[in-house]
Amino acid sequence: MNILVLMKQTFDTEEKIVLDGGKVKEDGVQFIINPYDEYAIEEAIVLRDKFGGEVTVITLGPARAEEALRKALAMGADHGVHINDESLFGDEYKAAKVLADYIKTQP
Repeated sequence: MNILVLMKQTFDTEEKIVLDGGKVKEDGVQFIINPYDEYAIEEAIVLRDKFGGEVTVITLGPARAEEALRKALAMGADHGVHINDESLFGDEYKAAKVLADYIKTQP
């Protein structure tokens, strides 16, 4: 069984969010794997260990998202896919379309 897990990086739950000119200021902020996505990765690894197959974690985001992918791989995921296309950032429809198109290519 091949399992695909979509993962998003988010602010650490302990971080103080600061707005600057209506935008979230990211300077010096610690990012983590979204906690619910981390649970999904853990469960995918449990299922893989029980039934066989591979776990692939997919994320769409800037270069800093590679850190989260490395953590997912350290947790036991077999593969990590990073889609880093700035034209998709902030456009949820395009992002969803690119992710869906990628997923359709996977067995």
